[in-house]
Amino acid sequence: MNAHERIGLPPHTMRWLAELPTDTPVAVLMRHSARPPIPKGEVGMDLPITAEGRTMALELGAALGTRLRRLHTSPVLRCVQTADALAEGAGSRATPVHDTMLGEPGAFVLDGRVAWDNWLQLGHAGVMTHLVSAGTALPGMAEPQEAARRLTCHMLRVGGGDPGLHVFVTHDLLVTATAARALGVPLGREDWPPYLEAAFFWHRSGVCHVAYRALRAGAAWVHDAPVT
Repeated sequence: MNAHERIGLPPHTMRWLAELPTDTPVAVLMRHSARPPIPKGEVGMDLPITAEGRTMALELGAALGTRLRRLHTSPVLRCVQTADALAEGAGSRATPVHDTMLGEPGAFVLDGRVAWDNWLQLGHAGVMTHLVSAGTALPGMAEPQEAARRLTCHMLRVGGGDPGLHVFVTHDLLVTATAARALGVPLGREDWPPYLEAAFFWHRSGVCHVAYRALRAGAAWVHDAPVT
Protein backbone atom coordinates (compact mmCIF):
# COMPACT_ATOMS: atom_id res chain seq x y z
CA MET A 1 0.00 0.00 0.00
CA ASN A 2 1.37 3.41 -0.95
CA ALA A 3 1.73 6.10 1.72
CA HIS A 4 -1.01 8.20 0.13
CA GLU A 5 -3.39 5.20 0.32
CA ARG A 6 -3.10 4.65 4.08
CA ILE A 7 -6.33 4.14 6.00
CA GLY A 8 -7.67 6.47 8.70
CA LEU A 9 -9.06 9.99 8.88
CA PRO A 10 -6.41 12.36 7.48
CA PRO A 11 -4.98 14.54 10.26
CA HIS A 12 -4.51 17.60 8.04
CA THR A 13 -8.19 17.60 7.10
CA MET A 14 -9.20 17.29 10.73
CA ARG A 15 -6.86 20.14 11.64
CA TRP A 16 -8.30 22.51 9.03
CA LEU A 17 -11.87 21.65 9.99
CA ALA A 18 -11.03 22.95 13.47
CA GLU A 19 -9.34 26.13 12.16
CA LEU A 20 -11.57 27.22 9.25
CA PRO A 21 -13.53 30.48 9.47
CA THR A 22 -17.14 29.98 10.52
CA ASP A 23 -18.54 33.24 9.16
CA THR A 24 -18.07 32.56 5.44
CA PRO A 25 -18.82 29.77 2.94
CA VAL A 26 -15.98 27.25 2.62
CA ALA A 27 -15.69 24.91 -0.36
CA VAL A 28 -14.27 21.51 0.61
CA LEU A 29 -12.79 19.54 -2.30
CA MET A 30 -12.41 16.01 -0.94
CA ARG A 31 -11.14 12.68 -2.16
CA HIS A 32 -13.57 9.78 -1.77
CA SER A 33 -13.23 7.23 1.04
CA ALA A 34 -11.35 3.92 0.98
CA ARG A 35 -11.99 1.55 -1.92
CA PRO A 36 -10.59 -1.82 -3.03
CA PRO A 37 -7.57 -1.78 -5.38
CA ILE A 38 -8.35 -0.94 -9.01
CA PRO A 39 -7.54 -3.94 -11.24
CA LYS A 40 -4.58 -3.28 -13.53
CA GLY A 41 -5.61 -1.81 -16.87
CA GLU A 42 -9.11 -0.90 -15.69
CA VAL A 43 -10.73 2.43 -14.81
CA GLY A 44 -12.58 1.08 -11.78
CA MET A 45 -15.70 3.17 -12.30
CA ASP A 46 -17.92 0.67 -10.47
CA LEU A 47 -15.72 0.06 -7.44
CA PRO A 48 -17.59 0.77 -4.17
CA ILE A 49 -16.09 2.00 -0.94
CA THR A 50 -15.14 -0.69 1.54
CA ALA A 51 -16.84 -1.31 4.89
CA GLU A 52 -13.94 0.50 6.55
CA GLY A 53 -14.32 3.30 4.02
CA ARG A 54 -17.95 3.73 4.98
CA THR A 55 -17.05 3.86 8.68
CA MET A 56 -14.41 6.51 7.95
CA ALA A 57 -16.89 8.62 5.99
CA LEU A 58 -19.47 8.35 8.76
CA GLU A 59 -16.88 9.54 11.28
CA LEU A 60 -15.84 12.44 9.11
CA GLY A 61 -19.50 13.34 8.56
CA ALA A 62 -19.94 13.50 12.32
CA ALA A 63 -17.01 15.95 12.45
CA LEU A 64 -18.68 18.10 9.78
CA GLY A 65 -21.90 18.08 11.81
CA THR A 66 -24.25 21.03 11.51
CA ARG A 67 -21.69 23.02 9.52
CA LEU A 68 -22.42 20.85 6.48
CA ARG A 69 -24.56 22.84 4.04
CA ARG A 70 -24.29 21.17 0.63
CA LEU A 71 -22.89 17.97 -0.84
CA HIS A 72 -21.84 17.65 -4.47
CA THR A 73 -20.31 14.46 -5.80
CA SER A 74 -18.71 12.92 -8.84
CA PRO A 75 -21.23 10.49 -10.38
CA VAL A 76 -18.74 7.63 -9.86
CA LEU A 77 -20.08 5.06 -7.36
CA ARG A 78 -17.38 5.35 -4.68
CA CYS A 79 -17.82 9.13 -4.58
CA VAL A 80 -21.62 8.87 -4.34
CA GLN A 81 -21.34 6.34 -1.52
CA THR A 82 -18.86 8.59 0.30
CA ALA A 83 -21.21 11.57 0.01
CA ASP A 84 -24.15 9.52 1.28
CA ALA A 85 -22.14 8.37 4.31
CA LEU A 86 -20.94 11.91 5.05
CA ALA A 87 -24.54 13.14 5.09
CA GLU A 88 -25.61 10.25 7.32
CA GLY A 89 -22.72 10.81 9.72
CA ALA A 90 -23.48 14.53 9.92
CA GLY A 91 -27.18 13.90 10.52
CA SER A 92 -27.79 16.17 7.55
CA ARG A 93 -30.77 16.31 5.22
CA ALA A 94 -28.53 17.55 2.44
CA THR A 95 -29.12 15.44 -0.66
CA PRO A 96 -25.89 14.78 -2.60
CA VAL A 97 -26.00 16.41 -6.04
CA HIS A 98 -24.28 14.62 -8.93
CA ASP A 99 -21.86 17.24 -10.25
CA THR A 100 -20.33 16.57 -13.66
CA MET A 101 -17.60 19.14 -12.99
CA LEU A 102 -16.14 16.58 -10.58
CA GLY A 103 -16.01 13.70 -13.05
CA GLU A 104 -15.82 13.32 -16.82
CA PRO A 105 -16.58 15.16 -18.92
CA GLY A 106 -15.85 17.84 -16.34
CA ALA A 107 -13.37 20.51 -15.33
CA PHE A 108 -10.23 18.49 -16.10
CA VAL A 109 -11.30 15.54 -18.28
CA LEU A 110 -13.10 16.62 -21.44
CA ASP A 111 -13.23 13.31 -23.31
CA GLY A 112 -12.74 10.21 -21.19
CA ARG A 113 -12.07 7.86 -24.08
CA VAL A 114 -9.30 10.04 -25.46
CA ALA A 115 -7.91 10.91 -22.00
CA TRP A 116 -7.62 7.22 -21.01
CA ASP A 117 -4.66 6.90 -23.39
CA ASN A 118 -2.77 9.29 -21.12
CA TRP A 119 -3.03 6.79 -18.27
CA LEU A 120 -1.98 3.94 -20.55
CA GLN A 121 1.07 5.85 -21.77
CA LEU A 122 2.13 7.82 -18.68
CA GLY A 123 0.59 5.88 -15.81
CA HIS A 124 -1.36 7.53 -13.02
CA ALA A 125 1.79 9.11 -11.54
CA GLY A 126 2.74 10.59 -14.90
CA VAL A 127 -0.70 12.12 -15.43
CA MET A 128 -0.70 13.58 -11.93
CA THR A 129 2.80 15.02 -12.37
CA HIS A 130 1.73 16.69 -15.62
CA LEU A 131 -1.38 18.22 -14.07
CA VAL A 132 0.47 19.79 -11.14
CA SER A 133 3.40 21.21 -13.11
CA ALA A 134 2.90 21.40 -16.90
CA GLY A 135 1.47 24.32 -18.85
CA THR A 136 -0.07 22.33 -21.66
CA ALA A 137 -3.15 20.16 -21.99
CA LEU A 138 -2.94 16.40 -22.39
CA PRO A 139 -5.12 14.86 -25.13
CA GLY A 140 -8.77 14.77 -24.09
CA MET A 141 -8.10 17.04 -21.10
CA ALA A 142 -8.28 20.76 -20.33
CA GLU A 143 -5.25 22.98 -19.71
CA PRO A 144 -4.57 22.32 -15.99
CA GLN A 145 -4.38 25.90 -14.68
CA GLU A 146 -7.60 26.89 -16.40
CA ALA A 147 -9.33 23.71 -15.25
CA ALA A 148 -8.34 24.40 -11.64
CA ARG A 149 -9.61 27.99 -11.83
CA ARG A 150 -12.85 26.89 -13.43
CA LEU A 151 -13.51 24.24 -10.78
CA THR A 152 -12.61 26.59 -7.92
CA CYS A 153 -14.99 29.28 -9.19
CA HIS A 154 -17.72 26.69 -9.62
CA MET A 155 -17.35 25.52 -6.01
CA LEU A 156 -17.31 29.05 -4.62
CA ARG A 157 -20.40 29.96 -6.62
CA VAL A 158 -22.25 26.91 -5.24
CA GLY A 159 -21.43 28.08 -1.71
CA GLY A 160 -22.84 31.52 -2.48
CA GLY A 161 -23.39 33.58 0.64
CA ASP A 162 -24.22 30.64 2.91
CA PRO A 163 -21.64 30.33 5.73
CA GLY A 164 -20.73 26.72 6.37
CA LEU A 165 -19.09 23.79 4.63
CA HIS A 166 -19.94 22.98 1.02
CA VAL A 167 -18.41 19.58 0.26
CA PHE A 168 -17.41 18.31 -3.19
CA VAL A 169 -16.47 14.61 -3.28
CA THR A 170 -14.19 13.61 -6.15
CA HIS A 171 -10.95 11.81 -7.01
CA ASP A 172 -7.30 12.26 -6.06
CA LEU A 173 -6.49 13.74 -9.47
CA LEU A 174 -8.85 16.71 -9.07
CA VAL A 175 -7.89 17.37 -5.46
CA THR A 176 -4.16 17.29 -6.19
CA ALA A 177 -4.24 19.33 -9.39
CA THR A 178 -6.62 21.99 -8.08
CA ALA A 179 -4.74 22.41 -4.80
CA ALA A 180 -1.36 22.53 -6.57
CA ARG A 181 -2.49 25.18 -9.04
CA ALA A 182 -4.20 27.29 -6.39
CA LEU A 183 -1.20 27.12 -4.06
CA GLY A 184 1.33 27.61 -6.84
CA VAL A 185 3.23 24.53 -5.65
CA PRO A 186 3.92 21.45 -7.84
CA LEU A 187 2.82 18.95 -5.21
CA GLY A 188 4.95 15.80 -5.16
CA ARG A 189 3.75 12.27 -4.55
CA GLU A 190 4.18 12.63 -0.78
CA ASP A 191 1.46 15.30 -0.82
CA TRP A 192 -1.07 13.47 -2.96
CA PRO A 193 -4.28 13.00 -0.97
CA PRO A 194 -5.02 9.90 1.07
CA TYR A 195 -8.66 8.88 1.33
CA LEU A 196 -10.90 11.72 2.56
CA GLU A 197 -8.10 14.30 2.37
CA ALA A 198 -9.51 17.70 1.41
CA ALA A 199 -8.46 21.08 0.07
CA PHE A 200 -10.35 24.12 1.40
CA PHE A 201 -11.24 27.34 -0.44
CA TRP A 202 -12.87 30.52 0.87
CA HIS A 203 -13.06 34.21 0.02
CA ARG A 204 -11.80 36.94 2.31
CA SER A 205 -10.65 40.49 1.55
CA GLY A 206 -10.92 39.96 -2.19
CA VAL A 207 -8.69 36.88 -2.17
CA CYS A 208 -9.49 33.19 -2.42
CA HIS A 209 -7.69 31.50 0.47
CA VAL A 210 -6.55 27.92 -0.06
CA ALA A 211 -5.54 25.37 2.56
CA TYR A 212 -4.27 21.88 1.82
CA ARG A 213 -2.31 19.57 4.12
CA ALA A 214 0.39 21.76 5.75
CA LEU A 215 0.08 24.55 3.17
CA ARG A 216 -1.97 27.73 2.97
CA ALA A 217 -1.89 30.57 0.44
CA GLY A 218 -3.98 33.19 -1.34
CA ALA A 219 -4.97 32.64 -4.97
CA ALA A 220 -6.05 35.97 -6.44
CA TRP A 221 -6.25 34.45 -9.95
CA VAL A 222 -9.61 32.87 -9.07
CA HIS A 223 -11.34 36.17 -9.83
CA ASP A 224 -10.14 36.01 -13.44
CA ALA A 225 -11.74 32.62 -14.10
CA PRO A 226 -15.00 32.09 -15.98
CA VAL A 227 -17.79 30.87 -13.70
CA THR A 228 -19.93 28.25 -15.42
